[in-house]
This record gives sequence, structure tokens and C-alpha cells, in this order.
Amino acid sequence: MKKDIAFSLSLQKEIQKKRLCLESEVEKSCGQIGIKALLHQAGISKEKGFAPSTLLFVLILLPMIKESLTALWSGEHFTRLLEARKDTYYRFLNREYFNWRKLVTLMVSRMLSRLDTVELAQKVLIADDTLLRKTGKEMELVSYHFDHTRKRSHLGYQMLQVGYHNGMDFYPIDVSFHTSKSRPNENSKKMDRRSNGWKRRKEAFEKKTNVVIHMLKRCWQTGIDARFVLFDSWFAYDTIIAHILDIGYGVICRLKRSLERYLYKGSQLTLSQLWHDVAIYSLPDFADWCCSE
Repeated sequence: MKKDIAFSLSLQKEIQKKRLCLESEVEKSCGQIGIKALLHQAGISKEKGFAPSTLLFVLILLPMIKESLTALWSGEHFTRLLEARKDTYYRFLNREYFNWRKLVTLMVSRMLSRLDTVELAQKVLIADDTLLRKTGKEMELVSYHFDHTRKRSHLGYQMLQVGYHNGMDFYPIDVSFHTSKSRPNENSKKMDRRSNGWKRRKEAFEKKTNVVIHMLKRCWQTGIDARFVLFDSWFAYDTIIAHILDIGYGVICRLKRSLERYLYKGSQLTLSQLWHDVAIYSLPDFADWCCSE
């Protein structure tokens, strides 16, 4: 059973156990975090038709009931909301002027300010990238990427994500999608260059090492507290680590194996020497030194 299906089933069982109404619980949560105000701050508004808060309410419920937009019109879910046909939702999601990135960051920030009581030392940001596989060769900016785990190339997008973890819960904060030069098509729809959609398209061609710094800066400016940023050796460059420290976060990462030497108590040591001659024999002292540095 897939993870998202298992999550949906466990959520439904918990709701039935406590005799809760899924629809009313989500609606109450949206009201508590002030979703209408956050939509306004993110520039997500409509002059006529269904309110953005109503459309977003349905879209939030979809993963929980494990239904697609198309399936809603063939079942009995949300009958009172289905006066808005599926094209309304697709137009809502595809509007390039809406700042979805800002909305998600504001929502997470609001939720953490109200719910998170964990000490700062246990709060971390996690930066990681993964391959988001796709099957449609006509999708905009879709391209081939080499998957190191499967040792072959797959069609899709490279997805870079930054999330918040406090030891118990994980909150996705920001995400970017990246393309390569190996694209099966060059089709791109016309778009206003002043829009957020154009900025996201332009970002797809940027280096992930640069984008992750901008993501972390937005986290800091939004007020998301964390003691460290965690990432693997792929992002472990001196410039990236220095930028993150300048932002205000600490860093925990796996360093790259190279010929670079590190100064420790007056000695120039390679990474291998640092680990075998120092770290494994004095792990508590070594950890304290890393934090103090």
C-alpha cells in the first residue's frame, strides 16, 4: 500500500473514531489560521465567481479523501460545493499571478507560531532534492534526469524542497522545480514576465545551490526559527555553508570527500584523518567543538 493511501485511511479511521466531520474540521482549521487574510497577502484573489478560500478548501481536502478533481464529479463528495466545475479549479491553480510559494510559507509560519512549543535546539530545516518522475513528454519544461539510485535517466523534474522538522512533525515550506538541457520539447506557453509564474519558470533554469540559499533567506525573513539546516554532501560547499551562517542558521551536513584540509588544534587534517584520528575517539568533545565553531 502506498504511503499516501495509508495516510488517508488512517486519517479517516481517526476521524470516525472521534466522530468528527472531516469537512468541518478542515474548515475550522482554515478559520483558525486566518486563511482568507493569508490568501490576500499572497495576492490570491478573484474579482468574480467562487471565492479563493472556497476553492482552496476543496483542494486541501482532496489528498485526505484520496480523490482527484475529476473523480469528485462522479461521486457524492462535497455536493454543495460542486457548482464550481473542475475547469474553475484548474484555472484557479494555473493562474500565473498567484504567489503560491508565499501562501505556503505564511501558512507554515502561522501554524508554527500557534502550535510549536519545541525548544530552539530541536528545530531544524531540511534541504533535499529528489526526482519527480513524469510520463507526459509534452509537459512544459519536462526533461530527462539521471537517477543515481537506479543508475538510469528518467523523465520528470528535479524537485528541491526545504522543510521544517522539530523532532515530531514535518512541515514542507518551499519547493522549486528544475529542468535540464535534455528536454523532449521546447513548448512554453506565453506568460507575463512580471508574474510569479514567469519567475518560477526562470528559476527552473537556475542552479539548485543558488536557489536553496534564496529559500533559506525567505524562511528567515518570514520568521521561521531553527537551530540548524540539515543537508547531504551534494550541497556541502564552502560558499553555501558560509551563506547559511550569514543568514543566521547553523549547519549540519555530510562533507565531501576531497583533498581539502581542516585546521584542528593546530594540525592540518584531511576529512578522513579528522574522522579516524579525532572524531571516533572523542565523539562528545568533537560534537561540542563542531557546535562551538
